[in-house]
Amino acid sequence: MDDAALDRQIELSVDEDEQTIRSLLSRLVGQMGMWNAALANREYDWSIEEHESVTSLRRRLAAEDPAFMSAVRAAIEEERLDDTFVDALCEPAEVFTYGGMIAHVLTFAAHRRTLVALALKSAGEGGLGWGDPMRWVAQAPA
Repeated sequence: MDDAALDRQIELSVDEDEQTIRSLLSRLVGQMGMWNAALANREYDWSIEEHESVTSLRRRLAAEDPAFMSAVRAAIEEERLDDTFVDALCEPAEVFTYGGMIAHVLTFAAHRRTLVALALKSAGEGGLGWGDPMRWVAQAPA
């Protein structure tokens, strides 16, 4: 790679999908819902993520987050991070490890969370900074 390529300004719109604050927030919640569905071997309704209301986002987050966190805690506490499961939502079905699923969610949640924080800042709602959870944990009540 030459110097010009290394020094070229990065465009944040490199994803083919048109992203909005709403769509990114919906996908953040949706990825937990999707994995919860995969782990329970049930269908996931992707249409919920199309122009989802804030009320619906909050309702889904209240349901999906505790279920996802319970599955993550169980995989860690029971030392099953290397165990596999079949994700029948994929076509064709795929086999993943629990650890791989958790790493996937952490990676893409961090990416989307950063995009949302920067988009909110650009829209005049800059209270989240870069969206660094280290700041939230430090401020969390005991």
